[in-house]
Amino acid sequence: MDKLAEKYRKHFPILETSCYLISNSLGAMPCEVETELQSYAELWQRQGVESWDQWFPMVDEVSALVADLIGAEARDVTLIHNLTIGSALIASALDFTAHDRSSTKERNKIVYSDLHFPTISYLWQGWKKYGAVPHVIESDGIWAETEKYIQAIDERTKLVALSHVYFRSGGLQDVKPIIEHAHKMGALVMLDSYQAAGIIPIDVKDLNVDILATGVLKWLCGGPGAAFMYVRRELQEQFFPAIRGWLGDKEPFEFHMPDVNLAPDMHRFLTSSIQVPCLYTARPALKMFQEIGMEPIRKKSLALTERLIERADEFGFTVNSPREPERRGGALTIDPAGAPRRAHTTRVHTTRNTKEICEELIRRRFMVDFRPPLGIRIAPHFYNTLDEIDAVMSEMATIANGG
Repeated sequence: MDKLAEKYRKHFPILETSCYLISNSLGAMPCEVETELQSYAELWQRQGVESWDQWFPMVDEVSALVADLIGAEARDVTLIHNLTIGSALIASALDFTAHDRSSTKERNKIVYSDLHFPTISYLWQGWKKYGAVPHVIESDGIWAETEKYIQAIDERTKLVALSHVYFRSGGLQDVKPIIEHAHKMGALVMLDSYQAAGIIPIDVKDLNVDILATGVLKWLCGGPGAAFMYVRRELQEQFFPAIRGWLGDKEPFEFHMPDVNLAPDMHRFLTSSIQVPCLYTARPALKMFQEIGMEPIRKKSLALTERLIERADEFGFTVNSPREPERRGGALTIDPAGAPRRAHTTRVHTTRNTKEICEELIRRRFMVDFRPPLGIRIAPHFYNTLDEIDAVMSEMATIANGG
């Protein structure tokens, strides 16, 4: 067992009863979360409404932990409810009827890929009623060519909704050249790093990205409810979101009417009452990630996914994810019943379809999931081992062969 797994597996009780390989969907819960939630309950029980004196500062405390992981300063990150709300906040701050200064053309084009998580497409398609013009880049179903983004981003582009790692295939997008081109064209970039944060090193300053949203639900092992948004410092006061809540006011407890006096910093993106319990559940793993550092996690992730590819080739399974390390996120999608098959040493005669194989793996406590049309997603994390990789692939082969 490697040093990372040896040191940290004891913090994740589910590893005692499952081969947990689904951290791209819901990260394993650290045992410290139970203590955190107990302290939340005890505080509320003892202090009642005075608990807010400790709860409100937690927004900035936990946001700072996230900021540290993405190379941002603490003041440039704040809590949002989820990626949809974060995207809607930004959308509501943009004018889709304004003309570019150098032409009579409206700057209203929104560029994103058909590989993006559907919620983003739903939001921007809905925003057509406010003048947005969505432009969807077609991919091969696994990865989107950088050149296709560059060709699509022009002087009419308002914003690029860019996916850092694609949720179905685990493909890692090279986002920096896209961001650079978007800025040359005068467009903003909002990066969805839900499938990247916690498994891929991120430096928002090096990327020079305008907006980044992520959450602790997946690789960051913080559970549901807490998402976070970064906005580049010089842009913050330029955004006047139409979606506004009382906490976004400069003096929220003055209860101004009729209009909001927006806070001059990231607090302007706060809306309604904060989701307190998820701040407690987010802290333990975020502190753990600070302790480990992202480079060791990325190095181990690449080793585990490389082993997955080797075993998939051995059994003749189709790998529907990029094979190159620089294009690979933390998860692989494998189709044991798919074709074509690469050269291999052991051919498995598949008697079940991929969904059935996935369901049987889960019944046997190999925790993975199925994402049509690509196959079974397998997402090892720093607490997993090479032995677990071998075990899930051998079990997949056994099930595929009717065993």
